[in-house]
Amino acid sequence: MAGKLSHELRTPITVVRSSLENLAAATSDDERHVFTQRARAGIERLSGLLARMSEATRLEQTLQAETRTPFDLTQVVAGCVEGYRCAHPAQPIELIVQPYVSGQALIISGAPDLIAQLLDKLVANARDFSVPSSCIQVRLASGSTQVTLSVANAGPPLPEAMAGQLFDSMVSVRAAHSEEPHLGLGLYIVRLIAEFHGGRAQAANRLDAAGVVVSVTFPLS
Repeated sequence: MAGKLSHELRTPITVVRSSLENLAAATSDDERHVFTQRARAGIERLSGLLARMSEATRLEQTLQAETRTPFDLTQVVAGCVEGYRCAHPAQPIELIVQPYVSGQALIISGAPDLIAQLLDKLVANARDFSVPSSCIQVRLASGSTQVTLSVANAGPPLPEAMAGQLFDSMVSVRAAHSEEPHLGLGLYIVRLIAEFHGGRAQAANRLDAAGVVVSVTFPLS
């Protein structure tokens, strides 16, 4: 992790350093303005990286003391989806609930706020990689002893070499498609929350190879 972190921080640090050096040598207000803006942009990128690191660290500490209570997973997921629809009206989001027995309450033991945080990460990840205006599908499907929460999007498939690594800390598909530094902590946080609830997370390409499905399976109480 130390090596990966050093790599991700190197670019914005270099941007800030070179901007300040050029600022000191600038001879006009226009030049000073350009280098000041570049330095600010570099600092914002550093701040974003540190914020994501802090989120993961806080979560790891929270899970050590968090208590578990039974709650209805359907209610939590439905409430989150309604919030996403309000926050992103241009993004179609479909919710499908498929209980093992009609009318079954999908009760799991854990912390509703953590499940909301997990779903936030899954939907944000799906939005980042979705084909514009395509529908994101959130699905709850239960068996007799477990329930699976999945989020599917239309978009580029997962690279085969990364399929088993996506839930590790500081692994990100975005790194290949963006110049912006990205720590790849979103799905790592998903994995931590899944494991806290006795579950497991996995990612796979859709059966039609036209997108990705990320799913988390929990034991039913």
